[in-house]
Amino acid sequence: MGTAPTTMVPVNRDELLDPRWLIAALDDFGDDDRIVRVEPTDTSKTRAEKLRFAVTVEGKHGLDVRFYCAKAFLDGAGTIMAEARFYRDLAPRLSVRRPRVPYVAIDPDTGAAIIVMEDIVAGGGLFMNPHRTFPVERTRDSLSQLAHLHGSTWGLASVGDVEWLASSRHTVGGMHAAPSLQALLDDGRAYGFPPELRDGQNLFNAVKVHGEYPVTCVLHGDPHTGNVYLDHDGRPCFFDWEVVQTGNWAQDVAYHLGTVLAIEDRRAHERVLVRHYLTELANHGGPALDFEEGWELYRRSFSYGYLLWVITQIRGRDEVLAHMPRLAAALSDHDTYHLLGII
Repeated sequence: MGTAPTTMVPVNRDELLDPRWLIAALDDFGDDDRIVRVEPTDTSKTRAEKLRFAVTVEGKHGLDVRFYCAKAFLDGAGTIMAEARFYRDLAPRLSVRRPRVPYVAIDPDTGAAIIVMEDIVAGGGLFMNPHRTFPVERTRDSLSQLAHLHGSTWGLASVGDVEWLASSRHTVGGMHAAPSLQALLDDGRAYGFPPELRDGQNLFNAVKVHGEYPVTCVLHGDPHTGNVYLDHDGRPCFFDWEVVQTGNWAQDVAYHLGTVLAIEDRRAHERVLVRHYLTELANHGGPALDFEEGWELYRRSFSYGYLLWVITQIRGRDEVLAHMPRLAAALSDHDTYHLLGII
């Protein structure tokens, strides 16, 4: 291994792709390895930039090409501190499937952060998106992953030393007033929805009530279709842990089922899937929750996921318009606002 990198978080592409920085930063290289070429292969950006690149390494067994993806604000316009903290502080404790990350760093002086992970696509993986709903069996597997996460952190004792973890009531729910929610609901994303779901005050009130539910475990926080990839074996894995938080288990489960399934599949299979999740939760360190009580809590927990897609403005409009009808249908099917006592 080389010495520690002189710059913890590169400030531009050239610095990131410098062989000297890579050989010092990434824990993938041995003493005899020499980087002979670094080539960017693709880039994309929603908030942070995701830069994919190939590294040709000469070692004792000859030439080898390794593929990576770096996530950072290489223009200095923001930070991915929350997600970097997840990979630095939480991921090593968890058994959930996730990308392999050979380097993660947060600059203590500037707050800038970077994650260098394996290139999922080059490794045979496939990123999901809101236009590609899940079949029921795949959803069973993804729910099992959420149960791993929730069960292993149930009661929060195992993460009690992670001081930066915030609850869902503070991460997003308290940041948006009813008038701003109303303006977003009026921009066309809620076209054709029932009047109660187009009311910003209703949503504000629903999220406030939801935020008072008992905190049970660590949540992914944003487990929609676009934050799941399939590995080379076709297994669903979660990524994009930018809003990892503590909260009530049902928030993740309702949000996940309300987005990854086609509406008719959710209606037909959600009871069985919730029962499956509860069984898996008990198998992975959580309590054996009563199904009817769990089902009732699930029915009350769709407002948070709905909020996140009401406030979403950085992703493509087509993604917003794909997820909003599914979440609105779940809210209506379960009469969530009435269950919460806000209408």
